[in-house]
Amino acid sequence: MRLKAIAALAILGYPSHASALPCGASAHAIKEKPPVPLPMHRLVTRVESIRIKAPLTIVLASVAASRLEDTIQRQKSLPSVAATKVLTPGAFDYPGARRLVCLTDGSTLTEQVLEASTTPTESRFRYIVWNYTSATARPVLYGVGEFVRTALSKGETNVRWTYAFKMNRTRFPGILGYFGDWLFRWSFLDEDYARMMRATLAQGKHSAEQLAASGHRTELPAR
Repeated sequence: MRLKAIAALAILGYPSHASALPCGASAHAIKEKPPVPLPMHRLVTRVESIRIKAPLTIVLASVAASRLEDTIQRQKSLPSVAATKVLTPGAFDYPGARRLVCLTDGSTLTEQVLEASTTPTESRFRYIVWNYTSATARPVLYGVGEFVRTALSKGETNVRWTYAFKMNRTRFPGILGYFGDWLFRWSFLDEDYARMMRATLAQGKHSAEQLAASGHRTELPAR
């Protein structure tokens, strides 16, 4: 475990204790084109899933009503979300929609929706994350996240969350090639980040099941 802690410290750098800054965006953040992502299987990937005792329509309604600040669960070793600012017209729910995410260490990142589709049996939401300014993300060029929410029998829903990272090959550990990918996964992605993903899915499950228990009724949005 000591070796893993040393590796994680080397990858992440020392944590910043700066206070969160106002969530403002530059013209560059608004206009810059996102990276063109590689297929998931060519990135360093983590998958977590959870089963929710609520129908797909309720799960989607719960997601729509949630703020990112409340959805992403805090971890001691990771900065959490302080605020968001949508940089494109409308909500953050259609391909091309973009927002700035301000973190509690005073850093920011940019997110853009790549895919958003819903049928009566499945919802897919895929997005890319880049322009990290946090020291925590020093080894990463960009990340790609995907939520696949699938309707199950008995009015339940399976949620599958995939997160994949493109390593920076000019920085440690990416400079080590495939071994660096393994080191990043072993010391960070399968540890701190996995805990954050599981805690976030558990919070989403709790919120959706509470909404279902309240008797809330909704229909899938027309597409």
